Amino acid sequence: MSDLQRLGQGKAYYLGFIKVYDVSLYGSELTSKQHILSRDVSKCLHIEYAVDIEKDDFVEAANTILNRQFSEKQLALAKGGIDALHEAYLDVKDGDTYTLCYSSVDSVTTLSYNGEELVSIDSPFFAETYFSIWLGSHKPLDEDLRDDLLAGVQKD
Repeated sequence: MSDLQRLGQGKAYYLGFIKVYDVSLYGSELTSKQHILSRDVSKCLHIEYAVDIEKDDFVEAANTILNRQFSEKQLALAKGGIDALHEAYLDVKDGDTYTLCYSSVDSVTTLSYNGEELVSIDSPFFAETYFSIWLGSHKPLDEDLRDDLLAGVQKD
């Protein structure tokens, strides 16, 4: 993440008023909104939690968003990576962090918890799919959050 620049930041809320986390997007300043999910663009999401969340809630929320964004056939192509990431999730407490990074150099996505790597997934398609939860143009977690994260990205 040290060679990437912060492109944007935002806050995620539950029910519109309970802050769940602060999140920052890191990437190349030369990235465009149209290409942010490309396998050619290294990127990181750094998330700091403001509430306690159980592992099962992460999995349920991610699956809900992915199922509204992608067809079963599309998700089947990323299933191995999704399953590995979901298996690696841990419960979080207020103040804990997750960092999800994709390296375009080796096409590997890593998930770290409080600075310790939990899992790495070698699949550019998985990265394109999973980062869509926050950055996708079609039904992301929250459109305002997506726009805040992409605020420092070049216009298409």
